[in-house]
Amino acid sequence: MDGWRDRDRGPRVFAERLRPPSQAGHRYLRSRGQPLMKRLAWMVFLWAWFAPSMAATVVHESVIHRREIAIAKKLRCTVCQAESLAVSQAGIAADMRKLIRQKLRAGQTPAQIRAYFVKRYGDYILLKPPFDPLGAILWIWPFALAAAFGGVAIAVMRRRARAPMPPSAPELGPEDQARIEALTRQE
Repeated sequence: MDGWRDRDRGPRVFAERLRPPSQAGHRYLRSRGQPLMKRLAWMVFLWAWFAPSMAATVVHESVIHRREIAIAKKLRCTVCQAESLAVSQAGIAADMRKLIRQKLRAGQTPAQIRAYFVKRYGDYILLKPPFDPLGAILWIWPFALAAAFGGVAIAVMRRRARAPMPPSAPELGPEDQARIEALTRQE
């Protein structure tokens, strides 16, 4: 009868499968070790295949981040007005930095990205706007006006200094002095 042998063999085979590989018998290592080595070899091969591309992605992201910061340093935050996008903590500044990052990933150049922001917000968005003759006139006008008024004031004062002084009042005679003294005593 084979039944008792199968019953006797079953628990041993089951127990052998539960043992860790270091304690398993020769049969366990031979039957299960080769597929394990093949899997390990495949894992090493796949890691070696994909690791450079993952590293390139990390390097690519750091390059994009550096370019993003370089562009953001040249653009003004529309909320803060005195800060660049790179240092501003405003929500719109974060959205603008995100847009810069997306445009860099899409392959646009920094000049194209700046042109996009200038088209949308005007030259005001640039921290260092290009020279504009009309803008220069507007900046210089108050100082030129102040200098002109200052020049006119100096000329008027010099002219008055050169003009002859009107004759001074004649000296008081003894009668007038006596009258003034009498009036001051009454008070």
